[in-house]
Amino acid sequence: MNFRKRKRKTSGIPTASMSDVAFLLLIFFLTTTKFDIKQGLGLVLPPPAEEGAERVRVDDQNIARVLIREDGRVALDEEEISYIALESRIRTMVAENPELVVSLSTHRRSRYHYMIEALDRLRAAGADRISLSTN
Repeated sequence: MNFRKRKRKTSGIPTASMSDVAFLLLIFFLTTTKFDIKQGLGLVLPPPAEEGAERVRVDDQNIARVLIREDGRVALDEEEISYIALESRIRTMVAENPELVVSLSTHRRSRYHYMIEALDRLRAAGADRISLSTN
């Protein structure tokens, strides 16, 4: 009695065109993905001071001090106010005193967007002379 060996049928997924499909998916995702371009602050900084140059002294009455605390609260001359009130108060202060310099200080651990929010409000209020500093 001769027994013939039976060929077993194996089931599987044909992988011949798998690389083509992967390549097409890669091209699809690369062409449809939007890449974000990070932009910084659009500020014009003054040129560096020369050695031996005289430092400019600003009177205290021409300085408005804005402080951003760690939790995002904002204070104008040690009086806590909202961001909307900051804009309106600075607008009136600039109208009364065109030589006004706004000193914007942020706490070291405050979030970056709090400073950006305050800076946007100050620029919207018409404050052209802004001094930025961190504690």
